[in-house]
Amino acid sequence: GKNVAFLTLGDPMFFSTYIYVFRLLEHEDVDIVTVPGVPAFAAIGSQIGRPIVEGNDVLAIIPGTADKERLEEIMAVAGSAVIMKVYHNSAEIIDLLRRNHMAKDAVLVSRAGLDGERIIYDLEAHADEKLNYLSTILTRRS
Repeated sequence: GKNVAFLTLGDPMFFSTYIYVFRLLEHEDVDIVTVPGVPAFAAIGSQIGRPIVEGNDVLAIIPGTADKERLEEIMAVAGSAVIMKVYHNSAEIIDLLRRNHMAKDAVLVSRAGLDGERIIYDLEAHADEKLNYLSTILTRRS
């Protein structure tokens, strides 16, 4: 077969569109080489000097596209959280963070490592802004 190599910005097997392409091609006559990258939340933590999780905290990695009930259910039990793809319901997510005592220590990074990168520490002041698809929140319970 022919080799096909994919290089992605983050980890291709972690909340990535790549997974859908991989599934389409895995049964074709091609040799797929998946080159892993660094997940956005790990790069963000390193860039801003913030631990993702500490001690005995339980970390939840949540897709921002999950329904409100699921988001709230997970936030209620997590010590630390990463919320990825926070672009279409950011105001709702920020409200859930506030109600679960996770807004104070939250940071939102949009387009991490790319042109147009934004780092927002006061999420509630920016709750109504339209965000880029590549927006991630790191937070912990205060």
